[in-house]
Amino acid sequence: MRKRAICPGSMGELVQGFREGKEVLISLPIDRYSEMEVIWQEEKRGKEKRNILWKSEKALEIALREWGMEHLVGQVAFRRLREIPEGKGLASSTADIAALLGALARLLGRPLREEEIARIALQVEPTDGVFFSELSVFDHLEGQVKLSLPLPRYLGVVVVELPGKRDTLTLDREKLRKNWERHRRDVEEAFYLVERGLEEGDLSLVGRGATLSGEIVQEAEKEDLWEKVISLYREIGAVGVNRAHTGRALGILFDRRVYAPQEMLSRVREALKGEEVKIEVNAVISGGVRVVEL
Repeated sequence: MRKRAICPGSMGELVQGFREGKEVLISLPIDRYSEMEVIWQEEKRGKEKRNILWKSEKALEIALREWGMEHLVGQVAFRRLREIPEGKGLASSTADIAALLGALARLLGRPLREEEIARIALQVEPTDGVFFSELSVFDHLEGQVKLSLPLPRYLGVVVVELPGKRDTLTLDREKLRKNWERHRRDVEEAFYLVERGLEEGDLSLVGRGATLSGEIVQEAEKEDLWEKVISLYREIGAVGVNRAHTGRALGILFDRRVYAPQEMLSRVREALKGEEVKIEVNAVISGGVRVVEL
């Protein structure tokens, strides 16, 4: 017996920093997915080494323990069928874990709440909010949703993947926190702009807030291509730039009512010709885990 589930990744965050004394973020789910398959094995097997998917392995063990099914460790195997680039800040680990838990819950015939995914994932590492069906101001350290927000229906994003990887667990978070503290008012302004833009359906406000949040992080985690992309988005009619605050990707945000996705993709590729980057265009979608019917 086997079950599958998918969870989207995220083009980094629209905004991240301190809000009302808590470190929170707003993820930007996109149509790139992790797909995980969970398989029931009649014979119990020893624990396999999974150097690549050790975070998912740990989440599996935590879930079985919390659900009172620890005796099933060794009888439940899994494999990843679709993956999101790792080390870029595209929520690959979170999407893997969430999809795994979704498939596992279906296999075991039990319900699974979004808050439960957050609690389990946070025992592995700080997490993104891509498993929530709505955009959320999410405390990614304590697993609490502070505010739910509307989906920006017409927002598209050209994802610029930079060379190299950055592991969430090795990041200098104290450096980031001190930087957010220094720019507390600007961080508050970034949240205000993004939240207001989402509530009113004003993509220009969303873009302004995301760009401001990215500028703040640029002081602590410099990206060589940042200034070039900032100049570029204004020239090609995009609404702003966001970034993976703890990764290696930048997002050029645009209004799909104004520019077709492939047209915007072509403009960005032409402008960044010669740069060592991978460029794709994605739609912004609602988050959440979805079971794949076999």
